[in-house]
Parts: sequence; C-alpha cells; structure tokens
Amino acid sequence: MDPTALFCADCIRAMPSPEFGLWLALAAGISLFSLKKSHGRFKRARLIEDMPTSKIRSASQGYTELVGVAVQQGNPQLAPLSNTLCLWWRYTIEKYQRSGKSSHWATVEKRACSQPFHLQDSTGICAIDPDGADIRCKHRHLWYGSTRRPLGTPELGGRANSMFSIGLGRRYRYTEYLILEGDPIYALGEFVSDSTGQRTLSPQALSGDILRSWKADYPALLERFDRNDDGELDMKEWRAVRDAALREARRQQAELSQQPLEHLLAKPRHGGLPFIIGSDEQQHLSSHFRRAAALYSGGFLLAGSLASWLISSRLLG
Repeated sequence: MDPTALFCADCIRAMPSPEFGLWLALAAGISLFSLKKSHGRFKRARLIEDMPTSKIRSASQGYTELVGVAVQQGNPQLAPLSNTLCLWWRYTIEKYQRSGKSSHWATVEKRACSQPFHLQDSTGICAIDPDGADIRCKHRHLWYGSTRRPLGTPELGGRANSMFSIGLGRRYRYTEYLILEGDPIYALGEFVSDSTGQRTLSPQALSGDILRSWKADYPALLERFDRNDDGELDMKEWRAVRDAALREARRQQAELSQQPLEHLLAKPRHGGLPFIIGSDEQQHLSSHFRRAAALYSGGFLLAGSLASWLISSRLLG
C-alpha cells in the first residue's frame, strides 16, 4: 500500500483489517519507543544539570559526578584506524551497498576500547572503566576508502563528500571517535575507592585468601612448613601455616595503608541509573541530550497523532 493513503480517511476505512492492524501497531510502537527515548535523554540532561560535582579526594562512595581532564597513566592507546595516540577510541566501518533502486550504508565492523582511562581533578586521579557507558566525544574523524581497512590516515577536515567518494570507488566509510590527553572529561557513574576490597577485608579474611593461594602450590608449602620431613603437615605444622598466613595478611594491609587509594568510576550496579562520559564541556553535553529529547518528543507526537488518526478514521467509518 502507498503510505500516502494513510492520510485518506476513505482509504483507511477500505483497508483490510490485517493491513490496518499492521500500520496501527507500527505507529503505536514508534510512538512508545520515541516516548521512552525522550524520557531517557531528558533524564540524562537533568542529571547533568542538577547533580552536584564531587572532588575525587572527598567523593562519597556510590553514584557520583566527576569533572576534570583526561590524563595518561602508563602506555597510551593507538587508535586502530587512524593510528592516533589517544586514551580511548571507538570506530565503525560501513560499506556502501546497492540493492535494486535502493542503497544504504551497512555496518561491517564496530569496536570500542575496553581499557580504562584516567580523569584528574585538583584533588586526585580516578580510573574510568568505559564498559557500558554512553560516551560522547568531541574528536570525530570521518573519511572514505576502497578497502575494508583504511590504507591511510583521515584527510584534513575528515568530511569528504559521500557521493563524490562513492563515485571514485570509495565504497567504505570509516568513523572514529577519540578521547585525547588533556580533553575535558565529564563522568557520571558508580564511584568506588579500593575497588579490590583489600583494605576493607579483615586480616582473618585476607589470610584465608593467602592460605588458598599457598595450597595451590602444595609442594612449596611442604618444603616451607614440613619440619619433620614426613611428607605431610601435622596439626602443629598447619597451625604454623595459619599463623604465617595471618602475619602475611597484616603485612600486606600495612603496606596498603601507606599507599594512596585507587579510585574507580564504573557502570552503576543499579540498572536504572545512566552511566555517562563526555569529552566536552558539561553545558554542551547537557544541550546534546536536550536536543535529542526534543527530537524524540517530536517523533512521539507525530507517530501518536498518526495512530489516533488511524483509529478515528476507522471508527468514524
């Protein structure tokens, strides 16, 4: 059926019931989907605007907002497509496909860096685990080529004309997003200090972990604690093993207490809370989500109006 017939009341009344039901379900589904997306984007914008910013040194454990700059800790990442030194990357490779009279870009490969990067503010450094985050980057490269993997780096400006590139036989499109050292970073997620939990374990619990690791190498344990060389550990020798594990646990905790806390921001354990990372100013990030919410609201109103029109046209007939 021609979609323009949806705006003709007589055509809708004459439409077979299965076809009418399909169009009505499609309109209602798009409307509900747009409503959900609009609510989610608006919620993100309000959180960014209303959530108080914490300092790393004094941040409370749990859902927290941090603002700082991206800093390099250890070896930098190398972006797979452009070979750019960065702290985080994501890329998409698409192929231009033609099917009859229609054509479209189809995604053939999509990957993102899973390694944490670091945010620094005036009080400390926090690792950011990007897994599961909604990440918005201000650095974006877009270029075209004739092979699945690009043979060169992005052209200056990174925005070649799509149809011109296809005409030259460049049927692949590469898009790369980067976070670079020194970028402003906004992050909203679950803040945890001492993510390993070693500092909060009791000496007895930590000694249990140590004892299990020693048991994994039983010959070495025998060599160290089998005083009578009978190839077994008797009650007295096992008591010595446990005492040694407890002393080792206390030694490790004493060392940890002298080291600075390791902070981590990751995906919230509560599924209803968004995990947001942006390498741009906080206000720009909020504006992005508000624009997206407005667009989805428009989709909700249009699709909802179409569904109402379909129902009213059918009932009035």
